Amino acid sequence: MNSLGPCGAGMRKAMRRAAVLAFLMMPIGLFCPVAIGANQPKAMDARSFAKGLPSEPSFFPIAVWLQQPHNAEAFKSIGINTFVGLWNPPTEEWLSQLEQQGMHLIVEQTPEALALKDSNVIRGWMQIDEPDNAQPDGKGGYVDCIMPKEIVRRYEEMRSRDATRPVFLNFGQGVANPEWIGRGATCAAIAQDRYYTEASRGADIVGFDIYPVAEVEQDHVKGRLELVGRGVRNLKQWVPPGVPIWADIETTHINNPKRRATPSEIYSEVWIAIINGANGIMYFVHEWQPSFREDGVFRYQDTVAELTKINKQIGELALLLNSPSLEDAADIRAPVEIARMVKQDGDAIYVFAANMENKSGQARVSITSTVSGVVTVLGEGRTIELKDGSFDDHFKGYGVHIYQVRKN
Repeated sequence: MNSLGPCGAGMRKAMRRAAVLAFLMMPIGLFCPVAIGANQPKAMDARSFAKGLPSEPSFFPIAVWLQQPHNAEAFKSIGINTFVGLWNPPTEEWLSQLEQQGMHLIVEQTPEALALKDSNVIRGWMQIDEPDNAQPDGKGGYVDCIMPKEIVRRYEEMRSRDATRPVFLNFGQGVANPEWIGRGATCAAIAQDRYYTEASRGADIVGFDIYPVAEVEQDHVKGRLELVGRGVRNLKQWVPPGVPIWADIETTHINNPKRRATPSEIYSEVWIAIINGANGIMYFVHEWQPSFREDGVFRYQDTVAELTKINKQIGELALLLNSPSLEDAADIRAPVEIARMVKQDGDAIYVFAANMENKSGQARVSITSTVSGVVTVLGEGRTIELKDGSFDDHFKGYGVHIYQVRKN
């Protein structure tokens, strides 16, 4: 889970410690090119698993990556409901700590974890992180990424050991950044859409990470918050129907001593992801600068306050977010690209809108089913009058507005 340099060597070593252990336990054999299978199994709908994440429409996954269970209370206080990954295989004590806070866990399918699979805390199994990136060879170098056929094989093995929980697979920034050089020579030669279409058959939940604010090397990535949404859009085209998509969101300096995402940038990234189709959010909270801290987000009270606010808002809107979208219920015209998502609750229409560009613009929003009414801009303490089915509003660069439209 990184965006730092070709393969992010220093960062990956620490972050993927537990994942590499699970990786070494399985047959590798795929460090050289193999053919990508044309007919591969389709993942199950993640909501259909008996011991998967809650299926209630009021549940929206808000996760944190690779944290210690003793910090569960602190993360619960800011609205986190799911842990993804542990530094070491789970123990009964760790599961108890998570259970006390009502926390769900997605973890590597080690023998230790399988021995505890009767636990209600474990809600999913995790594939190796970022298999689409070049993999460490154990000698300080790298070999190619893991081929889709091998990812699917591992998925089938995991399902054979326990079919009651979904398998989670997190890709790297290659999902959103076709110029990413960290995939390895063989994998870089495979078309982006082909690789991810095939590889995503090896999961029931698919996520990805890209951290544009903390990026330190790639000028074409730095500051481009829209890449979070572009990655979600790409995965929507590539994953099997019904497979949820999660987006990872940066919250700290990571490895950039000069820059960290501001609260407003985090807000924009979260909603850009959701509006473009993300079904879950996972926060990356580690930090290496100014010094390493795995829960580095707690160094910054402004960010903690913003995450609490964002997560509360997501929780309040979860029923709506999990409901079907209305593709043709609203239209937005603007000199900038505005992504939109439209939902309905009774006689109220909700338009979620995000500016995908770092420049401002005036937008006209048209509601096809309502001629006049009052538009409440949620979280902003203001209203707009709807006339002849339309209203105008201003979007700052990467600005997000959530409109509730009610008939008079």
